[in-house]
Amino acid sequence: MTNYNFEAETWRVLELLTHSIYSNKEIFLRELISNSSDAIDKARLKSLTDVNFLWDDSDFKIFIEVDDKKNTITIEDNGIWMTKQEMISNLWTIAKSGTKEFLEKLEKAKENKEHNLIWQFWVGFYSAFMIADKVEVESKSGLDSKAHKWISDWKTGYEVENSDRIKRWTKITLFVNEANKELLEEWKIRELVKKYSNYVSTPIMMKAYDPRTEEEKQKEPKEMDFEQVNETKPLWKKDKKDVTEEEYKSLYQSVSFDWNNPLFSLQTAVDWLVSYKSILFSPKDQNMYQNLTDPNLDFWPKLYVQNVLILEHSKELLPIYLRFISGVIETNDLPLNISREMLQSNSTLDRIKKSLTKKVISEFWKILKNKREDYEVFWRNYWKVLKEWIYYDFELKEDIASISLFKSYSENKYITLEEYLQKAPTKTEKVKCDHDEHWHHCCHECSEEEEKTHSHCHEHKEETKEVKKIYYIIAKSESEARISPFLSQFKKAWVDVLILTDAIDSFWVTALDEYKGTKLVSITASDIELEEKTEEQKQEEQKQKQDFKSLSDFIKNIIWEDKIEEVVLNNNLGENLWALKTPKNWIDPQLEKMMRAMGQEVPAQKRIFELNPENKLVSIMKTEFEKDVKSDKLADAIKYSYYQAVLIEWWELENMGEFIALTNKFASQYLK
Repeated sequence: MTNYNFEAETWRVLELLTHSIYSNKEIFLRELISNSSDAIDKARLKSLTDVNFLWDDSDFKIFIEVDDKKNTITIEDNGIWMTKQEMISNLWTIAKSGTKEFLEKLEKAKENKEHNLIWQFWVGFYSAFMIADKVEVESKSGLDSKAHKWISDWKTGYEVENSDRIKRWTKITLFVNEANKELLEEWKIRELVKKYSNYVSTPIMMKAYDPRTEEEKQKEPKEMDFEQVNETKPLWKKDKKDVTEEEYKSLYQSVSFDWNNPLFSLQTAVDWLVSYKSILFSPKDQNMYQNLTDPNLDFWPKLYVQNVLILEHSKELLPIYLRFISGVIETNDLPLNISREMLQSNSTLDRIKKSLTKKVISEFWKILKNKREDYEVFWRNYWKVLKEWIYYDFELKEDIASISLFKSYSENKYITLEEYLQKAPTKTEKVKCDHDEHWHHCCHECSEEEEKTHSHCHEHKEETKEVKKIYYIIAKSESEARISPFLSQFKKAWVDVLILTDAIDSFWVTALDEYKGTKLVSITASDIELEEKTEEQKQEEQKQKQDFKSLSDFIKNIIWEDKIEEVVLNNNLGENLWALKTPKNWIDPQLEKMMRAMGQEVPAQKRIFELNPENKLVSIMKTEFEKDVKSDKLADAIKYSYYQAVLIEWWELENMGEFIALTNKFASQYLK
């Protein structure tokens, strides 16, 4: 036996490696199985050039045994072996190099972007000391006449002695410490194999479960046969045509804990610019085991590298607004930093994320087109999460808008923006032409003389275009949206309006702004004219404006000038008395309310107070004004009507007491 002492600071580095780099002690088994799998891969490679290397042992397997009486877990493989010197060199790089040199190598590897530090420095092997007081490694090399055993308690040093094993193999024995005795259960180790190493390409063998009681086992001891506990062939590595719906459903349920059928199963294999395989699932129904309100919780697909589970929740590979997507992603292209649990952020990661995001959105579009009812169920359950794209992804905003659903006012059902545009009327409008574009087209018609100065082009400041618009209203609820006075001219003209009732919608429409070149317009805007007016109508409106000018000025003074920018007539309000509209280039009132609720400072906004000259009460008010400009009844009616307009917009009244007093006053007069 030969003893080797650690340098004074070595144990501190090991303490860092085993307790800081790895946040989850369960991964010790994943690391050791991966080392065994690597050793088997190296043995296969070696056998290609050395036909005698494998001897008569070419059936590669990894064996795991648990002994709760000896407090041990053993992992054994028949991969490539280690000589005594290789044990010393490989298993204890820290002790061999010394603390300072090890850290220097670690830093140099980072600078040179040598990301496979786990294998380079056997860091994965050190994870065994998270759960073990002592570790033994036995190995038999074809280059040594004897096998050797390496032993360490990770505190004082290590020793190497001879072993009596004669076949090519490597065996690691962990002496589990008191704090981790729960790992000495067969079922627990099987569970960890299934969780982290289920798809390692080499069969992982454990003794078959013995269902007998402890008393029966003692009466009749029986050695159970070994059985394979992993699957080796991942579903995502199979050809799509060979995977059944039941297999997809089974995988979906295992990764999402949702016992319903998924909306879709999306299997992809990409091998251009970046290489990866994946199976992703979207839920359709609400998952009772999933709380998506907090994006910091654990969701996301599982990430495998070289068939080993690296991240159980790989939020780096999908945007936050797709956090309800579950599944698996496997790639060998992602570099790792010193721990398998931490992904190195890089361009490869970004490519995979962009590719997966586009594929998922494309799949949503297919389901929307071919399975509309299913998609609407999904939308009702997950639209709040999907709409979060406005905070994170402007690049794909039009793609996401194309798979979004909106409640139609006229059809009273969900429609897409594309469906809205198919029925939207076209209107001829004068628009400011793009000078460069106009110059280019106009000059084809210029004479030689005109072309020299382009005087002909400068004369054209406007042009007419056939345009469509997408109209929407933002409200607290659908029922409240439907009583809005702004809808009157849209009902009359048979123009549809999208009803938006969620808090995020104010930001949503601001972020989207337009869809395929078509502007999104709030029906609260002050400059909406759905129908072209005749000259006769324009003259009549001008006459009405003059007739009501004095009353309009009076109303503005009564309501307070700091609240109202102007009072105007609007013949498109149907049976409604008034409407408060937003001046051009001012923010939507619902967005203003949201910003104030979030504590943001918003400049006070004046509104346009629209007055319906067709309404009977307005005619009465005009008569009263002409009869007695100082009429208290008129002032009361104006204030009361203004308060009504404010309430219809779901604003809080600044003077609730006055509104209640006016209500009581009118009620008492009505009952006389």
